[in-house]
Amino acid sequence: MLAKGRVIAGKYRHRHLIALFDEKTRTTKDRVKEAIFSAVGDYINGKTVLDLFAGTGALGIEAISRGAAHGIFCENDSKTYDVLTGNLQMIEEPYNLYFEDYKSALAKIKPNSVSIVIIDPPYRYDIDEIINNVFKAKILTNSYTLVLETDKEYAGVINNAKIKKYKYGLTHVTIIRGEL
Repeated sequence: MLAKGRVIAGKYRHRHLIALFDEKTRTTKDRVKEAIFSAVGDYINGKTVLDLFAGTGALGIEAISRGAAHGIFCENDSKTYDVLTGNLQMIEEPYNLYFEDYKSALAKIKPNSVSIVIIDPPYRYDIDEIINNVFKAKILTNSYTLVLETDKEYAGVINNAKIKKYKYGLTHVTIIRGEL
């Protein structure tokens, strides 16, 4: 089922996004989105952001609206991908779009090019495995931020990283800032 979402701040503020409400796609609530981007702050300006499980692209588009210079979006569900491509029509900034599973997309991204990775996978995915694959792909810049949106509190430890955790209802948000 299609519904409307929106960009909440920045250049594309108040622009409408098409959102999906079905068993495969969860839409990030505005208050969670606001909390994520308040925590990431000005670090986003001029950076490349990877929306690894993009869904409708709401988080990656929000990042671009707030100053990210480039977006990379990965989605492998055809119905959701169609909505994502429609939502991306509003942005002027450059972006790359991958219609494939996240591991294949990671292999195609230029090394040392991504400063922020938004990881909001289907809840059945193993978050530790995803994070390990991001590190193995060597796509991160020396100073990086990982944004996790999950259904459980993240219990992992990452060397040389600061981890902040937030909870909004049933949603857990973890911000990991580190140096390689």
